[in-house]
Amino acid sequence: MAQKKVKFVAGFSVIVICLLYLVVSGFQQTAMYYFTVTELEARETEFVGKRIKLAGKVVPGSIQKKGGREIQFQIWEPLEENAEAFSEKRSVRYSGVVPDTFRDKSDVVLEGKTGADGVFEAETLLAKCPSKYEAQSYNEMKESHGQQESGSY
Repeated sequence: MAQKKVKFVAGFSVIVICLLYLVVSGFQQTAMYYFTVTELEARETEFVGKRIKLAGKVVPGSIQKKGGREIQFQIWEPLEENAEAFSEKRSVRYSGVVPDTFRDKSDVVLEGKTGADGVFEAETLLAKCPSKYEAQSYNEMKESHGQQESGSY
């Protein structure tokens, strides 16, 4: 009876340890912090060849299809909220399924490695969906409903 109990506890312990290992290793892989284009520029030599996540905005007119499922584009980031000033551009190569929401000015999160040539080799491409709940300015709302700007209210 005692021998069966020891075997049961030992087997149960092995299963629990394996499950804990899977949970911890999975969490470490998905809990990767993402860098902005500016942060990567400042610490680029530190991350060459290392797997990181990179976030930015697609530069308008930079998307090029290279054949098959491969695309090349550039990203940058606004330096201030709603500003026209942007960081340096970062070239990106990606081969895979392109999300429907990927287009010029899309916010993207990429996962991959920076090559020795400075091009970010993305293995994963996530395009953020624009929120339908983002606030519009008063004039934008009036224009979308076909109303003209008037001098008085």
